[in-house]
Amino acid sequence: MNNLVKTQVHISSLEIGMTVEYKGRLYTVGKENFFKTFYGWAFMGDSSSRTITRVQFAVPTAKGIVLR
Repeated sequence: MNNLVKTQVHISSLEIGMTVEYKGRLYTVGKENFFKTFYGWAFMGDSSSRTITRVQFAVPTAKGIVLR
């Protein structure tokens, strides 16, 4: 797909509603799979990875390309 923009972000900067790529699949960050543990932040129970791939969609509009 040409309209995907992928960036590496620290796991603590994730917000609910963001789209991320985790283990080759796309997920929407939800309240139930993003939480703080004794070892730090965890996504889907995995606190070992410190960065995660954030996916944004480049959408053409009348004012140009917008990332959503």
